[in-house]
Amino acid sequence: MKDSPAKVLYSTLMKNSEMSLPSEGTKGHLYLSFGIIAVTCIMLPCCIAMGVISNMLTQSMISTEGLVGINGAINQGAMTNGLTSLLHILSAFSMVFSLLVIFNVLFFSADLEYLVTLPFKPVEILRGKFFHTYVAESIMEFLILFSVFVGYFIAAGSRFIQLGPGAIVAVLAGLCGTILMPMLPLVYCALVSFILMALLKNVHNKKIFHRFAYIFLLLFIFLFLASFNGLGGISVENYMDSLAGNDNLFMTVCNGIFFTTPILCKAIETGNFLFLLLYLALNLAALLIMLTVGSLLYPSCLYAAAALGAKRTVSNIDKKLFKVQPPLLSYLKKEIKTLLRTRAYASNCIWINLLWPIGIFILLSTSGNNATLSHFIELYRDGSYPRAELIMLIALIGISFIATAMNSLASTAFTREGLHTDLIKYLPMDLGSQLLAKALIALIPTGLVLIMTILVIAFYIGVSPLTTVYYCALSIASVILTIVIGLYMDSSAPYTDWSDEYSALRGNLNNFFNMAIAMVIALFVCAFTFLLFEFTSISIAAESIIVLVALILIDIPAVIIGRKLILRNMGEMY
Repeated sequence: MKDSPAKVLYSTLMKNSEMSLPSEGTKGHLYLSFGIIAVTCIMLPCCIAMGVISNMLTQSMISTEGLVGINGAINQGAMTNGLTSLLHILSAFSMVFSLLVIFNVLFFSADLEYLVTLPFKPVEILRGKFFHTYVAESIMEFLILFSVFVGYFIAAGSRFIQLGPGAIVAVLAGLCGTILMPMLPLVYCALVSFILMALLKNVHNKKIFHRFAYIFLLLFIFLFLASFNGLGGISVENYMDSLAGNDNLFMTVCNGIFFTTPILCKAIETGNFLFLLLYLALNLAALLIMLTVGSLLYPSCLYAAAALGAKRTVSNIDKKLFKVQPPLLSYLKKEIKTLLRTRAYASNCIWINLLWPIGIFILLSTSGNNATLSHFIELYRDGSYPRAELIMLIALIGISFIATAMNSLASTAFTREGLHTDLIKYLPMDLGSQLLAKALIALIPTGLVLIMTILVIAFYIGVSPLTTVYYCALSIASVILTIVIGLYMDSSAPYTDWSDEYSALRGNLNNFFNMAIAMVIALFVCAFTFLLFEFTSISIAAESIIVLVALILIDIPAVIIGRKLILRNMGEMY
């Protein structure tokens, strides 16, 4: 039986989107180890954490039934309110972060110029690309959703068993939700892309689409914060109380936007098969509406996208402005311009770093509303409780490792070159200098942002100037080690055959592996720091020096040996 064109295209896209990794020899064994570490240190902890959160929310909903909430309302005890809220949060973030992805996949991926010349109808290209993106973008979300539903069923306990035959329906509903929950947000993203492209096809400015993604993100954040209005402040207790009393603005609005989620939760709570059928029917209807709209708008949108991509601004350049610059400086400028001018790289590699100083600023500036945090700050300022300084030390080590791996500047250093990696060998610049430039590009933005974060902490907590300098040195030492690991992994198996810049980031397993290795190293360093304090009688000042010296002693051979290995990989790469 002959497969449909859309299915053939889907299968081809799925196969081509897989990053090829070494499977034999030393590199093969090394990457197998990276994969095991990544699953153990990232995927499993994330899934377990989401399951625990779902379990706690459900237990809270059950325990508050019939009680008077903080807003004076009687908690009606809808057992699935906590589950519904959690699913809404996942759907909201899925929609925000998938908008730019689906927009680029549908209109600006590099393979479109070849696909449109093949005997594929535009609607077949749409179906193939949509389902490919749906699966590729949702694999981790499937695992998280499965954990969320498992956490709910464990918390439901005897009530779930009392459903009798309906318990089977509830389990089926949970499995359907695991697979279909990411569908509606992605359908919305595709519809928004069609409408915006059709309405703004004469604007010739892709920035408008990126701004809409930021607007959606700010809107959902505003709704979430507004849901605490009238509850006496932002706290977990107040949020759960508003959920139990059906008085949460965020959930009320999201019930209308992600209208299939309350129906799914009703099927899980009651075990009613009709609710499950309704949930499946509504998802199918939403998908059919998107495909119908796409069949009408996608062909013209493709032409608009081609015109948009072809639009160029011609500027008068004075040749006298050109001057000879050192190769290293020129290469750094090239890397900086690539990062800042490419929207995917700018948002995921550069601007994402600002989450740390801004997040810490918001946390500390509102510390008056958090008794635990206020008490910690008082203990740290007092100086009579060494464990407060120990907690600060461990927190900074963890943040430094994770922030460096999260921005993927090092772990995509060679991937970002794409299919043009072979051109590097023709540059009038030795491989060592090119490696130095890539390392500096990863070090400078990350280091500056972490120093900004430390300065914010120092201002609000009252850290002394000398200790602030020490914290900065400790952070930079952690950053250097993470960068060396990221550069080595990406040089070992760069993902160069990508269709668009978002694919270069989300399809590059080196990002995932680098994050896992960074978390393992951070865990060991933090454990060493903690155990050294607990089982020795040295002061926290002496321990701080030991930890910094230990990191430096690790950094030195890591840089020397790592440089040799990376240069060897670069030689084999070309």
